Amino acid sequence: MVHLKIMSKENIDNRIKKYKHITTINPYIESFYEYRSNKLKKSNKLTYNDKSYTISYVSNKDLIIASLDVGYALSEDELEGYFFDKAYEELGLDEEKEYLIDYQKQNDDKESFVYNLFISESEKIENTFSKVLAETKYIDLLIPAPLLFKTLYKNEVLENQDAHCYIYFTMKDAFVAIYKDGNFIYSKSLEYSLEQIYEKYCALIGERVEEKEFFEILNSEGLKTTNMSYQENLMKIFSDVFLQINDIVIYAKRAYNIDSIQKLFLGSVNSPIIGLSDYGYNYLGIPAFNLDFNFDIKNDEWYVDQLQYLMVKSGLDYIEEPHKTLNVSVYPRPPIFVKRASGQFIITFIVSSVVALGAPLFYLVPAYSLEAYNSTLVSEEKTLSTDAAKYKKDIAEKLGTISAKEKELKGLEAIFNRKAGTLSAVFDKKVNYNFKSNFLYIFSKDLEKFKLNLKQISSKEDSFTLDIISEDEKFITQYIKYVSKKYFNDIDKIDIKRIEFDEKTSIYRGTLKVDYK
Repeated sequence: MVHLKIMSKENIDNRIKKYKHITTINPYIESFYEYRSNKLKKSNKLTYNDKSYTISYVSNKDLIIASLDVGYALSEDELEGYFFDKAYEELGLDEEKEYLIDYQKQNDDKESFVYNLFISESEKIENTFSKVLAETKYIDLLIPAPLLFKTLYKNEVLENQDAHCYIYFTMKDAFVAIYKDGNFIYSKSLEYSLEQIYEKYCALIGERVEEKEFFEILNSEGLKTTNMSYQENLMKIFSDVFLQINDIVIYAKRAYNIDSIQKLFLGSVNSPIIGLSDYGYNYLGIPAFNLDFNFDIKNDEWYVDQLQYLMVKSGLDYIEEPHKTLNVSVYPRPPIFVKRASGQFIITFIVSSVVALGAPLFYLVPAYSLEAYNSTLVSEEKTLSTDAAKYKKDIAEKLGTISAKEKELKGLEAIFNRKAGTLSAVFDKKVNYNFKSNFLYIFSKDLEKFKLNLKQISSKEDSFTLDIISEDEKFITQYIKYVSKKYFNDIDKIDIKRIEFDEKTSIYRGTLKVDYK
């Protein structure tokens, strides 16, 4: 039985009070929804709105997902380097491509050090979201598709115990995700997205049918269609689908020590596929359910892509507890004005101006008051001529004071301008200047990872020369590849002049030259 916990509308609204609404994005079929006041409504197009919290997902097929057991506790900096090395060593990444590597601990067990890695190609992600970013400018939350089901346990829709299997079909991808005790442990894409199922159906019957007609029948009648020819061929396709799913389930149970999977959830981007849960139960022997949760969110459509609902709930989870939801977005919104470097400089400039001008303003205000009073005396000159002469004398004295204060003000302005220039220079040094010594320290520490020793180091302006010795030539070349990738933004050029072998000591010597930006 599926237990559903409903959060009150007031509690939900409080979690997004800093934003007017949430925008959920399926970039693969350009489908967009807007969530506000506990209602989810389809949008025809994306528009830039600074008050909109934008959420999207990366499909399973666009990710390389793996589990790694580190074995012991490491700091965040050490974890980053560890996973970078392991990803290239064990997952066969192409060194000619640029990858984004994100990771998350698999569970909250303090004695466990198993992490899930989510790796994507930068170019592929950029191509997928280029149209979206042209309109929204940023993506606040980007979630790997298999992790969207985590919110079902976070919001107590499902109990975080036992093992559950999720199978979801989209137009461009279909994937299996396995959770154990409420934690994601494994996922794999199938070779049967909805588009692929359509193509395989056409290949089976030997002719192309109208794509629209095919999906109308699939969405309305599913596997229980009255069209016998259609049903027979569709059954053949889904027999292959579940054969592949069965292999995945068997592997996951063996690899992750799962005794049995208690529930199977099946869903589709367009609608529940009628008869699919029965087919899944008969084929796999696992109690099967339609993946159809709406979380008591109002909507006028007869069916909404479940990933849209899951994005909304995952977004609310992330706003409440950011550290518990993996965000792989590299397109965040800029920080608020007071946290930007430019904003802090402007605020400092204004405060300094007010302080510097405080004393002159103290004298200028009475001066302007006297001028106004002088105008009043002139208008009463005929009746108060005696008093006017006295006041004119006082005014003359005050004008002399004003002249003196104006000179003082000019001196203060000159002092202010010099201090403002000093502040600008100090700010530039603190924020923008990269200390070469600090870089060289971090750069040299990496020698230990590759069992290298440093015989001598010298520098001239922005160039460093390191004389490196090693017992194996490959450690030197591996080190050069590693630092080239890691410090790509800090170095202008890296080159090894030569690597020589000393037969007497059986040691390789290399002279490495690094040009610092």
